[in-house]
Formats: sequence, C-alpha cells, structure tokens
Amino acid sequence: MTAKAIPAKARAVIIGGGVSGCSVAYHLAKLGWTDIVLLERKQLTSGTTWHAAGLIGQLRGSQNMTRLAKYSADLYVKLEAETEVGTGMRQVGSIT
Repeated sequence: MTAKAIPAKARAVIIGGGVSGCSVAYHLAKLGWTDIVLLERKQLTSGTTWHAAGLIGQLRGSQNMTRLAKYSADLYVKLEAETEVGTGMRQVGSIT
C-alpha cells in the first residue's frame, strides 16, 4: 500500500506490524471490525519480532500467562489452516 492509498479515517489505526500489531489487527477482524489500518515502515514482522526465538513454553508463572501461552500455540496451528500460509510452527515438546 502506498502513502496515497492510506485512508483519511479508520475505526482502528495500529502502529507497528510486529507480532503485537498483527495480533491486534487479526483479533479485531475476527470480532467483525472492517475499518482497520495497520501501519508498518518496512515489511510485516521484519523488526524486533523477526529476531525473536519464537519459543512458546506453555507453563508460566501464573494461570493467566499459562492460558495465554496455550492460546498462542493453538492459534499458530489454526492460522496455517485458516490462511493456507505456513507459519513455521513445529510442536516438538520440551522439558523444563
């Protein structure tokens, strides 16, 4: 999208196309929002997100964080089926 194609108004404007920005855009769209603009200066996930190891340990220090980690792992598997785009997700297990 070029600068000329950016709409003058939107219901939601998300700044940053990393994992957080993409997640917010995805979840708003799943809730039925259609007027969403995601702004990224380069390619999606090409900044700090690209450098992350991508490990999703599912046992965390609190019940809420454990639920969030499980939701994230399940979402990555679901995204491949939903979008037909490979996420690179591999479930290999772990020992802690």
